[in-house]
Amino acid sequence: MAMAMKGRVNTLLIVMCSCLCLTFTGASETERRLHQKLFQNYNLKVRPAPSWEERIMVRVGMTLSQLVSLNEKTGEMTTNVFMNLAWTDYRLSWDPEEYDNIKVLRIPPNKVWRPDIYLINNNDGQFDVALYVNVLVYSDGTVNWLPPAIYRSACSIQVAYFPFDWQNCSMVFRSYTYDASEVELQYFLDDHGKEIQEIVIDENAFTENGEWAICHKPSRKNVKQDLYEDITFYLIIERKPLFYIINIIVPCILTSVLAIFVFYLPPGAGEKMTLSISVLIALTVFMLLLADKVPETSLGIPIIVNYVMFTMILVTFSVILSVVVLNLHHRTPNTHIMPNWVRKVFIHILPKYIGMKRPHPGQLLKDLSVNMPLQSFNGRRPGGEYVFRKINPDLVLPWRGRYGESTVQLQRYPDSDSLCLILPPNLKSAIGAVTYMAEQLKKQDTDDTITGDWQFIALVVDRLFLWLFVVITTLGTLAMFLDASLNYTPDNPFP
Repeated sequence: MAMAMKGRVNTLLIVMCSCLCLTFTGASETERRLHQKLFQNYNLKVRPAPSWEERIMVRVGMTLSQLVSLNEKTGEMTTNVFMNLAWTDYRLSWDPEEYDNIKVLRIPPNKVWRPDIYLINNNDGQFDVALYVNVLVYSDGTVNWLPPAIYRSACSIQVAYFPFDWQNCSMVFRSYTYDASEVELQYFLDDHGKEIQEIVIDENAFTENGEWAICHKPSRKNVKQDLYEDITFYLIIERKPLFYIINIIVPCILTSVLAIFVFYLPPGAGEKMTLSISVLIALTVFMLLLADKVPETSLGIPIIVNYVMFTMILVTFSVILSVVVLNLHHRTPNTHIMPNWVRKVFIHILPKYIGMKRPHPGQLLKDLSVNMPLQSFNGRRPGGEYVFRKINPDLVLPWRGRYGESTVQLQRYPDSDSLCLILPPNLKSAIGAVTYMAEQLKKQDTDDTITGDWQFIALVVDRLFLWLFVVITTLGTLAMFLDASLNYTPDNPFP
């Protein structure tokens, strides 16, 4: 009994497999006959028009998978797309009912006529698609070809507002050998039969670019001299500037702040020059980094390059002005004479306008005397100077020295009430030495006062440059980057 059941099952399986093989063989045979019928007298070199005067309508569309990159240095945009091409070939039509209701065929692209529509503004000489996939041929003669492609198209870069810029890159598709009298280009149709006048983005397969954001993606048909037609796809993209803000703009701003603090160092400090030159070298490095990124063009200067150049000019002036300040600080009465207008402007007038007040030594001693009163010693005040305005002859008594000679004599001038002292030679030399020392001390005090004036002038000039650089740097930074904020992507791609 078991053996009989097993034999029946095997027989049933053999019958089912035979039916399936006959069905597939029949379907393959029908498709083979259809292929044979369609390509029996087919010539792929002949344009599929019933008459020579008729034009072939070719619908062109594009599906964007990825905006790979935009190379500003070479002006090249790389995109990963799927081309959507559709036309009608009346020679490839059939009645589905005669061929087991077959409505679509997949045919290698090199067996059918194809419009030679290529990317005109390619940048690498590769005009063709990346892969020749099969074309879809429908029973009414409609042919659809959806090949993938990686295009490298030329794009004119506008660098004036880099890195706060937006670019308008285009891809122009046109037939190389057929003019407008033979091939008519139109927009691709969607599932509802409406024209798609923009680039389609495949939401399931689209990969977002980290540097560029797509703002508009329109397409437009252009007719030139009533002879050539093309379909141009536009990508209006806006740069995401965060990378450049963090890596270039913020360091440049911090470097310019360091240039400002050069004038906050003491005027006599030699580190002023060291700091200024270090900042200048750092800005030169930033300039070299930007030179590798920005296109080599003379049509415009990027705003970030303008800012770096602006900062470099300020730092260069800071080096020059630091030399001037050091020169003023180390001037002495033996090398320079201070003009009266310099004393008037930089000592008496300018300091009060830049928030400076010079301390006076006399006022400082007065304040110290108020805070620290003089103490008496045994009821007597400390000794000071005693000046005899008139000499009393009775007080000057003859005094004999060791050798019995009078050392001091009082003599009256003839015809006058004035008296003079006649001193011995050794006392004269001592008084001469004391007088010389007093004159030298007085001259030293005068020189120290003038040297202090030069140092105070250097301090005033340093503070003046500090405020000037703060104002100029702030206004320059705000003016440049506020101007960049006005460069926004237009709402209408075709104003």
